[in-house]
Amino acid sequence: MFRRHFKWFAAVGLAVLVCAAPAARAVPLNTLTSGGSITCGDKLFNNFTYSASGDMPAGSGVNVVCKTVAGNLGLEFQGAFGDTPTSPGGSDALISYIVTVTDPRFVITDAHIYGNPAILPPGGTGIMSVTDTFHPDAPNIMSIFDIKPDFPNQLSDFTTFATGYKTLHVQKDIFGFALRGFATMSFVDQTYSQTGVPEPGTLGLLGIGLLGFVGYGWWRRR
Repeated sequence: MFRRHFKWFAAVGLAVLVCAAPAARAVPLNTLTSGGSITCGDKLFNNFTYSASGDMPAGSGVNVVCKTVAGNLGLEFQGAFGDTPTSPGGSDALISYIVTVTDPRFVITDAHIYGNPAILPPGGTGIMSVTDTFHPDAPNIMSIFDIKPDFPNQLSDFTTFATGYKTLHVQKDIFGFALRGFATMSFVDQTYSQTGVPEPGTLGLLGIGLLGFVGYGWWRRR
């Protein structure tokens, strides 16, 4: 009888475990700008600042949650980012933070961005864009945008750093300017690729090997 009902018990147990598993917890951005931090795997995000003008949401209206895309860890910013024609000069929001790799074996080598900027409805005109910079650490820039009527939209971008970084200062500028219709965006993801750092023992063995090759070449010349 036990065997007959084993599959049923297993299914129920699995469902209980799934329901009990902790979900990704969204953190209001204004909590983070008040000295809070968020940890996603081996990455620590802290030193958040936020400023907004026009129709952009307040910090309490932006949620931040850990995000994993293709194995790369980072953050997703969720909110009613946008602009309407009633806001003269457009609307702007600036998010800045520091990301640090806490695992000493790795450094950040690439950054990736993905979001849903849009000018609505079809036939509307304006711009909705996100531009990421990494000053003073690196000169890299990446951006996504929807610019109507002149350009096709670009919903993803990435950049590769010339060297690996344990820590990066990130600035995310969100800009909307609606001439006709609405400039909108409800989320933007930012994730980071990383690579391993050679251990001191590995570097020592490599040095010994190079010295061996040099010595062998010297002996052959004699």
